Amino acid sequence: MAITKRARKHPNWGGRRPGAGRKPKGDKPMVSHARRPKIRSGTRISIRWQLDPEVEVKGARAALASAMKAGSESSGFRVARAALRGRVAEFTVSARDSERLARGMQGLAIRFARALNRTSGRKGRVFTDRYEVREG
Repeated sequence: MAITKRARKHPNWGGRRPGAGRKPKGDKPMVSHARRPKIRSGTRISIRWQLDPEVEVKGARAALASAMKAGSESSGFRVARAALRGRVAEFTVSARDSERLARGMQGLAIRFARALNRTSGRKGRVFTDRYEVREG
């Protein structure tokens, strides 16, 4: 039986290498893309999300209110508080588990981005990077 080229063990294949992986888009990485910690059910979680510098903030409050009205509560996910401080959107949420948190935040992000882009007549990304999670 012939050994294919792919089946042979190459000395430089596999494992971690220094400098490997996707590089940050900006000058510095914003939020670590490491696996997020597991959350406990019913715990209040603080979320911070940075808005893109090209987004006009003047229509952001109305867009956030629209997104909150449409989807601040689903099974296992609830937004208790939302605030916009300059270019930072801050949320206090509670979720049943990590998956519910992820799905709830995805839905909220989509609603917020669409509403903001619609009101300001623009297209493109609204958030600079991933959201930052702090428990408690």
